[in-house]
Amino acid sequence: MAASQKNPKMIYQLQQSQASVPWCHEFEKMISGMNFHAPNAPIMLDHKFKVIKALHSFNNPDIIACSTFQSLKQQRMKIAAQILGRLGTGTNIETPFFCVWGCNIFIGNNVYINRDVSIHDNVPVHIGNNVLIGPGACICTATHDTDMVVRRESGGSHALPIVVEDDCWIGANVTVLPGVRIGRGAVVAAGAVVVKDVEEGFLVGGVPAKVLKRLR
Repeated sequence: MAASQKNPKMIYQLQQSQASVPWCHEFEKMISGMNFHAPNAPIMLDHKFKVIKALHSFNNPDIIACSTFQSLKQQRMKIAAQILGRLGTGTNIETPFFCVWGCNIFIGNNVYINRDVSIHDNVPVHIGNNVLIGPGACICTATHDTDMVVRRESGGSHALPIVVEDDCWIGANVTVLPGVRIGRGAVVAAGAVVVKDVEEGFLVGGVPAKVLKRLR
C-alpha cells in the first residue's frame, strides 16, 4: 500500500545526494513512497531525459579516445559519478547498465556491478561496501497497487526503499523486490527472487528466495 504523506527521512537522504535532484512536489511524493505521476512534473521528465542521455554515453563509450582498459573504465565511471547519488572509490560498473533517476542510488566502496544490471530507483537504493552484483540482476523499488481501480484512478505507482549491506554477493539474474533489506555478508543464489528481508550471514535461493544455510 502506498504511503499517505511525505517522508522527511527519505527527503533528507536525497538532500545528501551528490547528483542533481529534480526537486518538486511529485518527486518528494515519489521518494516518500506515495502514489505519484511524473508527467505532472516537467522537471522530473527533464531530469529523466538527461539520465537517459548520460546512460547512452556510459553504455556506448568512446573507445577510440581510450588507450587502455583502465582509461575506458575511468571514462565510464566519470559519467556514473555525475548521475548517481553516491559512487564510492574503487567501484566498477560494467556496461550495459540501467537506472531511472540515478540520484536515488547510493553505492559504497569497492563494489562490482556486472553486465546488464538494472536499478529502478524511484526511492533510495543503498548498496554497501565490497558488494558483488552478478550479471542480469534487477533491483526494483517500484510497485503498483493490486486494486485495479486504484491503479486506474491514481496511477497506483509507488515505491519502497532497498538496502544491500556490506560484503553481500547478489548472484546472476537475481531480482530484489521493493522494501527488501539484505543483511551484511549474505549471499543470494543465481536466479532467486527476493521478496523479504535476508538476515546477515545467510545464503538464500529460489523463487521466492528461502534460507538455504547459514554461512560461516
